[in-house]
Amino acid sequence: MVKKFYFVIILTSQGYIMKLSYLLEMESPETHFFRVTMTIEDYSEDNMSVTMPAWTPGSYEIMDFARHVRKIKAAALTGENIELSKKDKSTWKVANGEFRDVKITYEVFAHDLSVHTSHLDSSHGYLNGTNIFLYIEGYKDQTAELIIKPWGDWKISTGLEKVGDFRYRATNFDILVDSPIEIGNHRSLFFNVEGKEHEIVLYGHGNENEEKIKADIHKTVEAYLKIFGHLPYKRYVFIFHLLSEEDSGGGLEHLNSTTIDVDRFTFAPFESYKKFLSVVSHEYFHLWNVKRIRPAELGPFNYKEENYTSMLWMAEGFTNYYGRMMLLRSGLLTQKDFLKNFMETVRFYEMQPGRLITSAYESSFDAWIKLYRPGPNNFNSYISYYTKGDMLGFLLNVRMIEATKGQKSLDDLYRHLFDKYNKDGKGYTEKDLLLAIREVTGTDFTDFYARFVKSTDPIDFQSELEKLGISIKKGFRNAEEFPEGSPYLGSIFRNGSRNTVETVIEGSPAFKSGLSPGDEVVAINGYRFSDRFLKPIREDYKKLKVEKLTDFRSGETVRIHLFRKGILMDIETKLEDPIPDLYEAVIRDAPTERQKLFLDKFLKG
Repeated sequence: MVKKFYFVIILTSQGYIMKLSYLLEMESPETHFFRVTMTIEDYSEDNMSVTMPAWTPGSYEIMDFARHVRKIKAAALTGENIELSKKDKSTWKVANGEFRDVKITYEVFAHDLSVHTSHLDSSHGYLNGTNIFLYIEGYKDQTAELIIKPWGDWKISTGLEKVGDFRYRATNFDILVDSPIEIGNHRSLFFNVEGKEHEIVLYGHGNENEEKIKADIHKTVEAYLKIFGHLPYKRYVFIFHLLSEEDSGGGLEHLNSTTIDVDRFTFAPFESYKKFLSVVSHEYFHLWNVKRIRPAELGPFNYKEENYTSMLWMAEGFTNYYGRMMLLRSGLLTQKDFLKNFMETVRFYEMQPGRLITSAYESSFDAWIKLYRPGPNNFNSYISYYTKGDMLGFLLNVRMIEATKGQKSLDDLYRHLFDKYNKDGKGYTEKDLLLAIREVTGTDFTDFYARFVKSTDPIDFQSELEKLGISIKKGFRNAEEFPEGSPYLGSIFRNGSRNTVETVIEGSPAFKSGLSPGDEVVAINGYRFSDRFLKPIREDYKKLKVEKLTDFRSGETVRIHLFRKGILMDIETKLEDPIPDLYEAVIRDAPTERQKLFLDKFLKG
């Protein structure tokens, strides 16, 4: 039996010492219900409101986790029932009156295995605190203790501070819910850097090589340590869920841990494995960028509604940029592969009309309604702050190197921001960021910010790369067989969707002909439409495909046979000249001394 322990925390304004604890149980994991008992002692007020968050930090989407709560009850510790009523979609009012010691019990249905939700079945339990734990309104700063009663012989892995067997402590609600928990018979691998323990949690099996994963993540951690000179945590936990290809993937950052969901067979060949390493690098860099160096709006959190910020292009986009860069610096990616991956991102960026419609500033602010709730016209009107921010990370790095004649880079900006904003926990504003860049470089970047962050000025990649002694060569894949590429149609399909059009690129032949999102293409010129006519939209992305019409010629008029809302239709369109689907970085044979200096700073920081 687990013995309860309550930790004394803060004084209320009336002088009471309030104690708060949560007991987490999973008596029948196959039913997918976590049971939570929330105990409050010495509460000083006559009424209480408790709330379940509506979203989880790092995933800017309202998910209304309260919809999974049931059987919620309140009682005094002496046994009397206490009236409890719903205040709004996420909040309950507790009429505790004269009772100062209150117990709230409830169940949470957890059957969604993703990085931002919770899951419980007979194989394991995984939880994000935002999905599971209520908080007392007005008391999010309250220290709390968590007692976990695992099923059977299951073990527990989490970044929370351990204070005893199955007992953990969080200094406030933000810390409690920012510490995901894996409970089960998972495997744990350990390594140390700077005398600090790192745990790798593996749930599931696939084609993984445990020792290689551990060695490669070790290298990644050491590479980041070289930038900052110190690891700002006592212990770090990597939680990896090895799932089927059909399951949702992705990663989510936390203060001293991360959760990453991947295809269980992603660990070989290397082309697949490096995508996994890139996600690991991305999420690990978040422990600085977002968790300790953050936009002012991202903390303290309002868990009931959207928390708007215009700075996600830096918070997420720059993290994308570093995720790739640090694989190079850790020796896990060759310079050739690094440049190949970067150029593929540039190509993908330039094929999106939305880059010239939506600024990085706007993209960030609209994350709640556009990135996580994409419409069929997103490709034309919106661009992800991940992608646009990635490109701005490159651009700012090059411009900082240029402004300081090769002496300073983006690394220096992050070291400066960490020193300046991590100590007091305050976030930065736009003005703060511009001031920091000026302090590092001695140059005013206000015009840069206005043109490339708040507006949609195109980036001249050829001109910027030339500063590093690199030029862009544009061409076509499979040029040996199809030297002129595939004629351009401009339709995008979602993989595995019965050849249903996901979106149509504005201004393309498909757009001009009236091909529409939702159309199911069944044939072209009478020939059955199949994977023969499709190719991935980018090398490292399986979900979206574009047409590959190598059987036709530019200028040719083709008839597209399709179903629209169950009605068979034909439309005609004239194919246009192909657009390059391959960008290659070519390094100068004889770069100038300035170019050599700049490239070295760009690659090594």
